This record gives sequence, structure tokens and C-alpha cells, in this order.
Amino acid sequence: MTFTAGDIGYHILARGHHHSGGTYDAGSSGPMEWWMWPILAVGVVAVIWSLIKKFTAS
Repeated sequence: MTFTAGDIGYHILARGHHHSGGTYDAGSSGPMEWWMWPILAVGVVAVIWSLIKKFTAS
């Protein structure tokens, strides 16, 4: 069995994602799911808040 660069990326991504059925949809790198946006927003707000606190706490 030989691997190409695409296969390596596929296996790395598939190892990190647990989908029912045991398959990884290689086309899922498209638009984000709706529930990912609030998580991303909370993360961005947390990073910005920590940076503000770091530079204003002096």
C-alpha cells in the first residue's frame, strides 16, 4: 500500500475525527457547520479579552 501526500492528510484528519460509520468525508473542509461559529466566536473573544487584560493590567 503506497501513500501520496493527499493520503497522509486524509489519514491525519480521519484519525482526529470520530464519525459514525468509520468514514471521513474528505469534502468536509468546505463551509463550517452552524455550531462551529459560536465556539469560534467565544474563542476569539476569550483571546482578545486576555490580551486586553495582559496589556492593561500594568
